[in-house]
Amino acid sequence: MSIIQNFTKKIAAVAVAAAALSAATAAVEARPLDVIKQSGEVVIGVFSDKAPFGYVDSQGKYAGYDVYFGDRLAKDLGVKVKYISVDPASRVEFLVTGKVDIILANFTVTKDRAEKVDFALPYMKVALGVVSPESAVITDVKQL
Repeated sequence: MSIIQNFTKKIAAVAVAAAALSAATAAVEARPLDVIKQSGEVVIGVFSDKAPFGYVDSQGKYAGYDVYFGDRLAKDLGVKVKYISVDPASRVEFLVTGKVDIILANFTVTKDRAEKVDFALPYMKVALGVVSPESAVITDVKQL
């Protein structure tokens, strides 16, 4: 089993558990992994406007890193994938109401969110940096 297959199976299990926990909180029953496999489709929430992670391309198709990851997850599960566009404010709601099985859209863990959904281990870490020309070196945050 490849590293990606092993990782995607772990993510799938955690993501489905997250949906189950979320759904239980909202009195909506999440689809267990065996039901997702039997249905032949996993429903994944992604951003549609956050290139390069999740976006809709010029042909109207979902694209980006999260979509690539979702495609691979579906392939490893042996199901088709259906993408649903989410925005930052709707991610928890879409999980707890059962509109999606999994969210693949950057998602900071907070205490409030962790009470409603379960989080998988991060599959990406993003950091910010500041770059300036040598003629305008930034030495203090007040310069920003």
